[in-house]
Amino acid sequence: MSVPAGYASLTADVGALGYRFGAGSDFDSVISSGFPGEGYQRTDMDGFTHFFCTGNAEDAFNWNPLDDRGKIDGDMGQGASRGPIFTTRGQIISANSHYESEDDARENDDLFGSEHGDEAVAVIDEINA
Repeated sequence: MSVPAGYASLTADVGALGYRFGAGSDFDSVISSGFPGEGYQRTDMDGFTHFFCTGNAEDAFNWNPLDDRGKIDGDMGQGASRGPIFTTRGQIISANSHYESEDDARENDDLFGSEHGDEAVAVIDEINA
């Protein structure tokens, strides 16, 4: 799709991350980014400061083929949702979604996001058609 006359391309002007959909959920050295208002065993997150978590992404429940969530170790909490999870090459593989809690208490530092599989590839292909 080309940019209409008289308009600028946002990506060309400010940059953008690419994406890597349909490649599974296991990746070495990923980065999760967000503006969390709270975190797992953290008191310094205020919702205004940009935080990052780094580590490996893996299939959260590889024993369940119907569960397409991936997970990383990340202490960011509420407010980090929808922030990107991306490779060190700048390719988005997922987005921060949720963490495990019971009785409103966070259980661990696992941070979950959906694997962007074949359905996401189909959406991108349709948009680019």
